[in-house]
Amino acid sequence: MRGLAVIGGLIAIVQAGPVARAAWQAQYADGVVYRLRSGLKIEKSEAVAGIDALGRAIAIDPVPTRHIARSELLTGAAMTPSVGADAATRTDWQRLSRADLVTGLGGAPAHGVAWLRLAIVQFQLEGPSRLVIAMLFASIEMAGRSPQTWPSRLRLILDCWELLSEGQKTRLRSHVVTVWRQSSGDRRLFGYVTRSAADHAILTWFLRDVPGAPQELAAIIEKVRKE
Repeated sequence: MRGLAVIGGLIAIVQAGPVARAAWQAQYADGVVYRLRSGLKIEKSEAVAGIDALGRAIAIDPVPTRHIARSELLTGAAMTPSVGADAATRTDWQRLSRADLVTGLGGAPAHGVAWLRLAIVQFQLEGPSRLVIAMLFASIEMAGRSPQTWPSRLRLILDCWELLSEGQKTRLRSHVVTVWRQSSGDRRLFGYVTRSAADHAILTWFLRDVPGAPQELAAIIEKVRKE
C-alpha cells in the first residue's frame, strides 16, 4: 500500500509539473500587465518580454484562461502609444490577440470583459460590423454591470451606431440608461467618450426620457471639453 501511495504521489507531481512551469513563466508578464492596467509607462522591450513569457506558458499549458490573459497584454500594448510599437507590430499584436480570444472564449465563454476586448480588437482591425455588434451584446450579457467596461462599450456603441437595427438600439438604450443611473457619483465618462456633435445627439437619444439627463449630459460634455 505504501508503494502504491508513493507511485500515486509521483504521478500527481508529474501531472502538476506543466501547470507549475506554465505559472512560473506567466509570472514574468504580471508586472507588465499591472502597469498597463494602471496607466504606467512601459517600454516596447518589456511588452515583448511579457508577451513571449505568456507564449511559453501557453506552449506548456494551453488552457483557455492563458490565451485570454495574453490577449489583455497584446491589446493593451497595441493600444498604448507610449509603448512605441510601429503600425505593423501593433497590427500583428491585435491579430494574435483576436486569435487568443477566439481560442480562450471557445473554452471559457463566460468572460464578459474578454468579449468586450474581442469586440474592440475586431473593430480596430476591420472597423464597425455586425460581428462587432454581436460581440458587444455578448459582453453586455456577461458583464453589463462592470464599471470597467462602460467607457469602451459606450464608445463602441457610438462607433457602430449606423449598423444597429431599431431593435438593437432599443436594447442598448436600456443598457445606457442603466450605466447613467449607476454612475451617478461621476458621469464624466459620458463626456470622455463624446467626440462629436453626432455622439452628443446619440447619447441624448438614449437618455431622452430620463428626467434631467439631457441637460446634465450637455453640461458634462462642456465641462470635459474645458479640462
